[in-house]
Amino acid sequence: MIDIEPVTLVFSFVLFGAFTVPFIYHSRLNKKKESKLMEKLSGAALSQNSKIDLQETWRHEYAIGIDSSKKILFYHQDSLEGSPKSIELRDFRKVSVSKKLLELKSGGSAKPVLDQITLELLPKDSKKAAIHLELYDGEKYSDLLGETLLAEKWAELIQKNLN
Repeated sequence: MIDIEPVTLVFSFVLFGAFTVPFIYHSRLNKKKESKLMEKLSGAALSQNSKIDLQETWRHEYAIGIDSSKKILFYHQDSLEGSPKSIELRDFRKVSVSKKLLELKSGGSAKPVLDQITLELLPKDSKKAAIHLELYDGEKYSDLLGETLLAEKWAELIQKNLN
């Protein structure tokens, strides 16, 4: 059997704790941010006598939800001032994923880089402007965390509620 000195054992536990505490703290902080986002979204739904069926958060800054029975979409971006947007889906005919690309030139070639992903809601009334809901902004974030799949998923869910 291996003998472990008490001093070494205590020192190991202290180092282990010092290493794990920042990760635990960061995880709890992110959970609080997500719960605040969900509270804001739920509050917006309650103010319109709605109940969100499906909801999702990402990057601890964005939240989206939908009330399928009343055909209302709720969206909130934490960095923007104000309350969550509520969008009556009855007023729209189509939703699509809009991607903005930038060309980065390195050497002699240019590479397209995804700069922005939005959900674009096109109104039934052609005189009204389309609504763009930001899902990813390349100026804020350097990498994608599944926003392309998220955009396609929500575009499909919204389109089902438009028909």
